[in-house]
Amino acid sequence: KISPPTFTTQIQTTSMEMIDQESNLFTLQAMLKQEEACYGVPDFFHNLPAKSEHGLPVDASARSQIAQWCINIMDACKYPREHAYIIMSCLDRFVSTSEGRSALLNRCEYQLAALTSVYTCVKVHCPQALSPDLVARLSQGSYTKQDIEAMELKFLSALQWRVNPPTIMDFLRIYLNLIPSDCINEHTRKVIVELVGYQADLSLSDFNLSRRPASFIAFASLLNAIESIFVKDIEFCEDIAQLIETATEIDPCALQILRGILYEAIIQTNVECQSREESSTHAPINKRMHRDSFSESPRSVFQHPQSIGQ
Repeated sequence: KISPPTFTTQIQTTSMEMIDQESNLFTLQAMLKQEEACYGVPDFFHNLPAKSEHGLPVDASARSQIAQWCINIMDACKYPREHAYIIMSCLDRFVSTSEGRSALLNRCEYQLAALTSVYTCVKVHCPQALSPDLVARLSQGSYTKQDIEAMELKFLSALQWRVNPPTIMDFLRIYLNLIPSDCINEHTRKVIVELVGYQADLSLSDFNLSRRPASFIAFASLLNAIESIFVKDIEFCEDIAQLIETATEIDPCALQILRGILYEAIIQTNVECQSREESSTHAPINKRMHRDSFSESPRSVFQHPQSIGQ
């Protein structure tokens, strides 16, 4: 059972927690600077031609399929899903460069770039690398080990070897560390991590959402998760928002808009999943739990009245 917070008006911290908070704030500021300086993603679909000599260029739908494929690969390998965020961040930034832009005009080259991003990022971030032979086999014969390795050199050079973007879950862990331990118990924190992870997966597949800074998405997702859990304690949610706003200086109006966009993505996913469930087997329990946690939040419905008629 999720315990209610232990404060109602102001977050109280001990002297040891103050020391820990200073360390967390230092880390957070470094991550925010890194995110802003090195890991932004422009709108690389802008001004793409309607057709190229290779056929239709890559679009947001094709990118979304690759993002979901990356999540599936991480699940199959039993690696954390947040590594899919790193893979897509590197892929998005690669095709934004002059060296990688040609991949947007050739879907086969884009597939090769995606395979290379998986190969490179898993090698850097995961406990066990995938061999280039195995990654080549994922292309079902379209590419060889030599193709993957040759593309990797081009890939890393275009990215200037920047393959360590701070992820949504990285920022979430820092945000949770800023909240005193007696305010949210360990079980509740695990539930929050699951709910934020669910929103992170949704944002990864949506190009417009994925271009938002990870720090921003993590903050909005955290507030949505906390609101869906502590539905009767508005003051607690506001305290958490104020705490992290002070640390990040994120615009609260822009934050509220992003929270709404994430809620709409959840609602749309609910509709699509419910439709599939009615015509086939039931969704896995953990996915239904994530959706239900949000849809049962009274304030989420109040803030998004269009969902009432769905």
